[in-house]
Amino acid sequence: MITLFRKTEDDEADRIEDALNELVLAYKTEIAEDEPTPTIRDGDNVIREQKEISEWLMELTKELQFQRSLTGDACYIDPETGETC
Repeated sequence: MITLFRKTEDDEADRIEDALNELVLAYKTEIAEDEPTPTIRDGDNVIREQKEISEWLMELTKELQFQRSLTGDACYIDPETGETC
């Protein structure tokens, strides 16, 4: 499970959450006012530095795109129009 530790008011943590939401990915958020920067825990891996978080997000995006490309034959409902494929 991915966990984002963040301060309540933190623009960088907001951007990370936006990226995770855009990936349609399950994760937990925990408020940690004592953390100096947003921190991500992915299993046993702890990521604190902004550059490392960016690299981790890029790798995660690539991995998810690949996995989803293998299972892309599903039908879906367009949430805006209600049309199905």
